[in-house]
This record gives sequence, C-alpha cells and structure tokens, in this order.
Amino acid sequence: MSTVAARFVGEHDFASFCRAHEGRTTTRTVEEAEWTVDGTRVIFSIKAAAFCHQMVRSLVGYSVEVGLGRVPASGVSDVIEARDRAAARNVAPPIGLVLWEVGYS
Repeated sequence: MSTVAARFVGEHDFASFCRAHEGRTTTRTVEEAEWTVDGTRVIFSIKAAAFCHQMVRSLVGYSVEVGLGRVPASGVSDVIEARDRAAARNVAPPIGLVLWEVGYS
C-alpha cells in the first residue's frame, strides 16, 4: 500500500479516482501520501492543495484492494492513465475515515 501511496504523489489527472463533474478539471497535485500503522489503526495521510469529489475515498479504496492482494500495486499507473472511474474499482465507505486537519496558507 505504501508503494501505491508513493505513486499518487505529483501532478496527475485523477479522473479514475474522482466523481465526474462536467467542466471541472480532475488534475490535482498531491504533495504527500503515505500509509502508517499505529497499534491497531492503519492511517492514510495525504496532503494536496485541493481534492476532487470522493478522491480520497477512492484512493483509500484502491489502496486497500492492493493491500488485500486483489489488484497488483504495479497497476496503479495504468489506473491513473486510464482516466476511467471504473478502473479504480472501489470507493472506501465513509465509516472509519476521519478528516484530521485542514490547513490554509
């Protein structure tokens, strides 16, 4: 899952991980993305200036699919390049996901 998170970093068209909204760009720049384990918790941390609708839940869902061995970590580049919502497979449910911090500069 850490390999997948590292691949999210940078400027990409995240159309595969976003709910489509006509006229809005799905290109985003992710500054940081990482998975950590803290006791019984698995934590996904991500930093960007902006996110698309359901983008973080989709990134988490895809990462979990990789962690469970359902899809290979090496396939993340193909999913990003596909720009197809169906390619990302799974949107994580909101249960258990927490918005920890919002920063403004």
